[in-house]
Amino acid sequence: MSLAPLTDPSGLLERAPRLAELLPDAALSEALARGDAWRVHAALVQRLSQERPGPTRDLLAALVEDRAAFVTSAPTPRTPSFLGTGLRWRGQPASTAPDAPFVAERTVTVLGLPVWPLNDYLVRAVPSAPLQVIGQVPPPTRRARRRAGVVVSVVLGVCVGVGLGGVWLNRGRERAVSVVNGLSRPVEVRIGAQHWTVAPGARVDDVVMVESDEVPHAKASWPGSEWPFEDVVLPTDGEHLVYNVRGAATLEGQPPPAPGATGLTGRRPLWGTGALLFADEELVVAHPGWEASVLAHMEAGRWERAGQVASAVAEVEAGNVRARELGARGVLLADARTHAHQPKDPRAKHTAPFARMLMHKWQNDLGAQSLAQDLMAFAGMGKEALERYYEHEDAFRDQPLPALYLRRARTMEVLPSLALPEYESLAKRFPDSPDVGRAVLKARWLQELEDPLLSRQQAVDPSRERVRETSRMAEALAAKHPPETVEQLELFVRIHLRAWRRDAATALVHRFGQDPRHRGWDFLVLAGRLAEAVGPAHTPYVLQDWIPAPLSRQPERMMLLNLLTGRRSPKEPERMSLPSATDRAVVGLTRDVLEDPKRAMAQAATESEAVLSRLEPEVAALLALELARTGDARASHLFNASLPLMLGREALLKFLRTGEPTPAFSRLAPGLRAAAVLTRARSEAQEGYTVVNARLDGLEGLDALGGFAVRAARPWTRLAFDACMDTKVKRESDYRVMIHPRGDLLRHWNQQDSDREARRPNCEARVFAAAGLPPPKAGNANGADP
Repeated sequence: MSLAPLTDPSGLLERAPRLAELLPDAALSEALARGDAWRVHAALVQRLSQERPGPTRDLLAALVEDRAAFVTSAPTPRTPSFLGTGLRWRGQPASTAPDAPFVAERTVTVLGLPVWPLNDYLVRAVPSAPLQVIGQVPPPTRRARRRAGVVVSVVLGVCVGVGLGGVWLNRGRERAVSVVNGLSRPVEVRIGAQHWTVAPGARVDDVVMVESDEVPHAKASWPGSEWPFEDVVLPTDGEHLVYNVRGAATLEGQPPPAPGATGLTGRRPLWGTGALLFADEELVVAHPGWEASVLAHMEAGRWERAGQVASAVAEVEAGNVRARELGARGVLLADARTHAHQPKDPRAKHTAPFARMLMHKWQNDLGAQSLAQDLMAFAGMGKEALERYYEHEDAFRDQPLPALYLRRARTMEVLPSLALPEYESLAKRFPDSPDVGRAVLKARWLQELEDPLLSRQQAVDPSRERVRETSRMAEALAAKHPPETVEQLELFVRIHLRAWRRDAATALVHRFGQDPRHRGWDFLVLAGRLAEAVGPAHTPYVLQDWIPAPLSRQPERMMLLNLLTGRRSPKEPERMSLPSATDRAVVGLTRDVLEDPKRAMAQAATESEAVLSRLEPEVAALLALELARTGDARASHLFNASLPLMLGREALLKFLRTGEPTPAFSRLAPGLRAAAVLTRARSEAQEGYTVVNARLDGLEGLDALGGFAVRAARPWTRLAFDACMDTKVKRESDYRVMIHPRGDLLRHWNQQDSDREARRPNCEARVFAAAGLPPPKAGNANGADP
């Protein structure tokens, strides 16, 4: 116990004697010494919150509740009020004595309802006044909770009111929305105040607020870009809006099943970018990607729709070569189906707008401009394209690409030998441009392919040094500007192979393949064919190590890769094990071109678009040209199987008829040219069978990578040999000898006609000697090699 005397200037111990039972207490003693009654009350409240249950806690609770003992003097406050709204007293006496003091609360009231407590006073009711104020007392311990409850109630009420008001104001403006991204890249979409980032092939379902005085806009942009590449006005007549970015995905509306129906009812296609779903209708994403959508349209014969979807994608996705090719094929077939006109008729209403879009949209893309020029020339609008490139070159005279576009447009109708000086003069203007350098190399290479002295079988080859010079130029350019695409890589590889520099070609492919991003389908075919052409001693890579894991798990793709590169041919049980009928047909057709050409032609003439469009262009070219050579009208079905065949059809057929290469024929891919050379060699039919009337010595030089035409030369020549062996030869003596042969002479002639092997020397001379290929060994069935 402290020895210091206890001071109590306010006399609290007299008003509340039981306070002494709580002493000694440092905080209580200090508050008593200050004479502050409210500080004493606060000390008691603080101690009460920490005291354990017991007699002391009960004493503290009683003292805290007796607030009248801690009254302090205070002026009488005002309590104005009108109709129960304002400041009013709240409380009543605890006893029935009329003069007994009691604690009352001054409260803010609204229409008689207490809203916010202010202060507490000790008052007494007297007849002369409503209330007599004695003094102010400390607030109760639960006042903070009461005020917090009031605040929370008011805030919740305001929020509920605002929410209900917003719902009332915006009633009828909420719309469900579905966004589908069928492009190859993520897209940022904004509709009103909503914003989403939609992944490729993904779908987003949400709700948007549509203002009554505004038309909803859907804006799509690339991530990080400030400018949208598409701004679409959505319809507002329904409750469910659908936004299909660029119309790339295939969407359908699924109605609810009818009562008693066992299957799905008919779906409604949702074309375009903005659409509405009917009540109770569900959105079905039939094809989430643009490529699957385009192929589905093509298989169904909707060529115009396929061209529109592919064109919309090609217009916004930079460098999407696949979309450009499918778009070009779609518009070409749409025009062919719409108008019965020649390819060069200027009424190509779908082809010309697509070509103009490529010309104006992708002015810095050489591939897009090359395709645009080819399409304009195909549609008979080459003069318009030439004028456009003259204007473009005049506007950008210090840039190499506009000048290169103009040179290509000017030299489309001349042979490569005449076009080469144009490119060489351009190289002097822009010596550091890799695009111009590659154009010069391609012109030199095409000119060398035209020169018959460059054939490997020539004893004297004065141009061989020129071929080596072209290869050295390609090596220097590749060292300074490595190839960025498979097309550029293939040009360098073919140039090196033509100069017999196998190690340089494989080293370039090896460096290109070190980047996993380059290991696509076209690169794998190129690398596999090069490895087969040069042999393992000159191949510093293993193709199997470069095949991506997803591709290696697709047996149909691996079978095609093995067929196209010459690694192995799949057996019939392997082919039949494929689950898809389309895959089985594609693999079977590709294999039969090398093993059974007659069966391949019969099957190809009746196959569907789904199968023919997946054939490699050089495979389809062999079949189409052979059908055209025999006069089969179904060849047009195969010529439409791929874009290179469609654009090169006229040049291929002209070469097949005349044997003279045109400028358009000289610019075709080596595989297509080799197919035309092989088919042209079988173009002369005499005495009921096909005769090879041209040597094929230069076929390997034309396609040094050993494409399908080179590999098919022997089986297709054997096909002519078999036809010769199966056909009886008409004898000139039958028409010259006036007497009828009898006896031994007649039996000898009949035996010669029936003896198949007796016709072997004549057939070998007419087929294999003419083709320049070694004849098959005797004794095998149908004259085939073992």
